[in-house]
Amino acid sequence: MNGVEKLPSQEASDDVKTLKGEVKMELMTNKIEQGIKELDVNGPPRPGFPASTTMSNQAPPADELDDYKVCPLSKHHAPEVDWKSMSNRELANSKDMYTKEFSELMFNQRVLFAALDPKVPLLERFKFCCIVSSNMDEVYAKRLGNIPKFDEEDEEDRNKNYKKLIRPKTGFEEELASAVSDTVDALYDCLLTQLLPQMKELGVEILTRKKLNAQQRRNVTVYFKKKILPILTPLSVDQTHPFPLLQSHGIYLAVVLLNPETDKTRRVYLRVPPVKPRAVKLDDEGLKYIPIEEIVLDNMNLVTEGMQVLKAYPFRVTRNVKLVIDDAHFGESDNLLDFVWEEVHRRRSAPATRLEVTKDMPAEFLDLLVKELILDSTDVFVLPCNLVGLADFMSISFSAPFAEHRDAPHTPRVPKRFEGLEEKLLMEPGKVFNQIRKQDILVEYPKHSFKHSSALFLRAAARDTKVRVIKCCLYRGGDDSPLVASLIRAAKSGKEVSVLVELKASFDEVQNSEYARKLRRAGCNVSYGMLGLKAHCKLILVVREEESGFRPYANIATGNFNPGTAKIYTDQSLFTCRENICSDVIDLYNALFGYSRKRNYNSLLVAPVNMLSSFISFIRKEAENARKGQKAHIIVQVNGLTEPSIVEELYAASQAGVKIDLIVRGICCIRPGLPGKSENVNVYSWIGRFLQHQRIYYFYDGGKEHMYIGSADWRSRNLKNRVEVCTPVEDSKLFKKLYSNLQFFLKDTRNTWRMASDGRYYMRKPEASVKSIAIEKSSELEDEYATSAIVMDAEGDGSDDEDVTRYRVMINGAQVAVTSALHMCIPVRAIDDKNLSVLLVQSGKSTDEEKMVWSFPQVNDESGNSLLDAVQGECEKEAGVTGGVVDYIPWKKIGTDTAADFHIFQVEAEEEWAGELTRGRLWMTLPDAINQANEMKDERQEKTLEAVQKWFADLH
Repeated sequence: MNGVEKLPSQEASDDVKTLKGEVKMELMTNKIEQGIKELDVNGPPRPGFPASTTMSNQAPPADELDDYKVCPLSKHHAPEVDWKSMSNRELANSKDMYTKEFSELMFNQRVLFAALDPKVPLLERFKFCCIVSSNMDEVYAKRLGNIPKFDEEDEEDRNKNYKKLIRPKTGFEEELASAVSDTVDALYDCLLTQLLPQMKELGVEILTRKKLNAQQRRNVTVYFKKKILPILTPLSVDQTHPFPLLQSHGIYLAVVLLNPETDKTRRVYLRVPPVKPRAVKLDDEGLKYIPIEEIVLDNMNLVTEGMQVLKAYPFRVTRNVKLVIDDAHFGESDNLLDFVWEEVHRRRSAPATRLEVTKDMPAEFLDLLVKELILDSTDVFVLPCNLVGLADFMSISFSAPFAEHRDAPHTPRVPKRFEGLEEKLLMEPGKVFNQIRKQDILVEYPKHSFKHSSALFLRAAARDTKVRVIKCCLYRGGDDSPLVASLIRAAKSGKEVSVLVELKASFDEVQNSEYARKLRRAGCNVSYGMLGLKAHCKLILVVREEESGFRPYANIATGNFNPGTAKIYTDQSLFTCRENICSDVIDLYNALFGYSRKRNYNSLLVAPVNMLSSFISFIRKEAENARKGQKAHIIVQVNGLTEPSIVEELYAASQAGVKIDLIVRGICCIRPGLPGKSENVNVYSWIGRFLQHQRIYYFYDGGKEHMYIGSADWRSRNLKNRVEVCTPVEDSKLFKKLYSNLQFFLKDTRNTWRMASDGRYYMRKPEASVKSIAIEKSSELEDEYATSAIVMDAEGDGSDDEDVTRYRVMINGAQVAVTSALHMCIPVRAIDDKNLSVLLVQSGKSTDEEKMVWSFPQVNDESGNSLLDAVQGECEKEAGVTGGVVDYIPWKKIGTDTAADFHIFQVEAEEEWAGELTRGRLWMTLPDAINQANEMKDERQEKTLEAVQKWFADLH
């Protein structure tokens, strides 16, 4: 039994550590500390973190734990492993070094930490709680539902070969159940002790029927009669009424009725109609809400006339809804579309995997449900409140007022290269293709608008009379897909349209089946995918007839062509007409729609054809270069990493000296920082406002540098069991943009977690992100400022260009003329007398939207203030920090015709920006900052940092 109670008929196992009563986060902290003390990774004693703003691969000592967020929440279920004696292959395949289920659970716990973060706006924290609940639903519907249970006393079960289906007896299920229980307990503790009380202070409440006033009750009754009663069906249980089929994710009420005439009771089940939204507004302001089930309970007398309602208890069932289709189940003569429909219907009665009930449900009801659903005590979660199925309440985070308690509104922009084309689409659709012909275009979601990128591309193709062929892969199109509408329009206008609709996309099988039927009726050639493989690639091909002949255009993306997810997922979408890429796309579609068995592609990486072997080759090339003493670097950003052959090669590359940075959102099956095994591996996980979803691969390759983006993660299912596509990024400008994006995720200290060698994740708390010592203010600061003046050069320097304004500044006692003179503000913290951290801010001054700039604040306008006051104000405004200027570095040349002076600003506290001023902030050690400037070939920043480095060295 999970949660606050246990089944009355069973005793809790000694091995199952569950929390009883209302769970407090203090208890969680104690469990974390105890887990660190108990854990041993068979390595040397773990040192503390080095004096750096970035985290090492070693776990922090318990006495420094207060400075860190630690994941998992409770005891770390990691068995002792003699990893020192294991080969790289054994490490990569060891089920003791990692478990996918625990790794996925830790991701959900990292999302939960966002809900626990007081610096996150209140309604966003509530949203994160709902996201965790939704993720846990998927875990039980798809993942944990596949862990088979068997009875050792049953001879038939004992004789089955479960070796490939379950792990050896290590208490896996019990430990996982305990960890899941801790997560659910912490989720509801956060909700009940922090978020709901704070929301109530604002006036936002989720009411029960007992708290309704007379007018609210009348309004609720009217709503019930119009929208609920006509579709409500009570289901009794007796000799003539068998136990009902309880649908997955549905909210049910277990009701006890009393017959006043016979004084007998009976049980009735009601499915609460899936009316959306589940939280109904009780006022126009969006302050008071009531769940649908509370409305049903308040009006039960209208449903059970003549009977008295004694008690009613909400509950929820989750079933295993994973759809498995292979050659063993599907014959050659069958129609896959019909088969999927049958399987979707059949999973309504799939085995139950979880039961959620409220704490007041009596034992007789609970025992009956457990028996009928064939569940164990570890599958039952007793919740401390009536908010069962928390994910359904996410709409409150959007509909409640108080914009100041939400993130600043985000409006996707029109990509610069597609500006103005929407208005010209009716008369000049070909202009979209003209832009792509000029240069490759990279669109970034959610920064850019899906409507004005991929949707625009396909609308233009549908309208353009020069377009002859359109081919598209549809995996998750979303509701009322604009792509489907464009494809139908194109087919009806006489164009050759071929669409691969993946019917096996989890949870989208019904919608995709409907899309497939619509597209076929419109005259499109429709393929249902491939048996044994999921077509997960994100790929659109358009072929135009132009003066030079037929020219193909391709749109290759990392995420689905879905306008909904494009607003909340971080993804990349490349538009190109490069011949080498588009010819591969044509060949791939021939394979997908015909019987081509092409085994080689010139530029694209295609799974399951050449992708895995290519990635292994790239990794081995980096290792080979490292052994020669050359620079070798791999940066990868994916959603998951589980493929053993990739993990094995990464261990070997690390041992060869390759620097490996892995930004893995979820499941990650490599351990960084193991002495002699993976010291050069860093694993990060970024959890922020938007869901990290892009897949980017960077390989240094001796300075040649290669970048790929695409649909594939480094998971076995992507590389072996799905059709995936990754494309090279060959445009140098787009290449630099992607590299800069990767650097953001590696350097961000606000939202990035770091995995330690024990498999846990750590993040410094914002207030402890940089430990510092005080820098004594220079006694000569005012005198030093006397040299800071900038004088406009009235005499000129003899240059032929009279339109260039020249300035004179004092450098080493002499006036020097320059075209650019900058007052640089350098926010710093001294870690100790040998280590300094500097704060870089994502620049809001860049005029090029395709370029992200990390820089120091600059004083552009003194506005009549003293320079000292101007520096103070600039740091507070641009960097969001408070403190004071402690020293001054006089003018130095930082470029051919640029000079700067440097104002050392000691940071005392970090503040939150308001509204649109919010931007990224990076604390970096001085050497790390210099290395980054060198990698980015930023001469000005490199010279600036060298000046700061010399100043700090002279200071001590």
